[in-house]
Amino acid sequence: MAVSSTTFAQRMETIKSGKTTSWTVPGQGLASASDERSFLRKSGHKMAARSTHKRINPFMFLLALALVAGAVSVIAARWIDFTYLDTALAYAAAKGVDGASIIGSVPTPISLAVVISIVAMFVLRLGSKQTVPLQIVGFLRALLFEGDLVVLAPEVYARFYPQSWIADMMASASLLT
Repeated sequence: MAVSSTTFAQRMETIKSGKTTSWTVPGQGLASASDERSFLRKSGHKMAARSTHKRINPFMFLLALALVAGAVSVIAARWIDFTYLDTALAYAAAKGVDGASIIGSVPTPISLAVVISIVAMFVLRLGSKQTVPLQIVGFLRALLFEGDLVVLAPEVYARFYPQSWIADMMASASLLT
């Protein structure tokens, strides 16, 4: 067995200086950069660096984003309704205008949620055949099972919504009761 003419300390200095690679040449120790290039030239194919990190599949990320965008549009619309629309209707009532008769029987949170969802679809570029159905699924799940979301995190909802609404939603929870 051949022994390298360099000592361990000399090899470590070479490694730390960055003038070498991680390759070794049998019987000679660490390979130099020129040895590595020579080997790659003779091998006929390129060596790619392998990563040990898991890579996020961009398509799956896009699908998850579509699902979340649909759900968030319902929650955001409900918040806008309680925060701004109720205030606007109270202001209109103070001025002598019946805001409820102007709006009529239009379910404002659902209408706002549809508008927010459409805007999110264009802003986030979720208009493909795969993402639109997922956005609709997220929208419908948040709409139908919003009571279950409130049961999961009532303290979060308490910051943004009236206590009477939280109590009604917790009473209407269907999956977690």
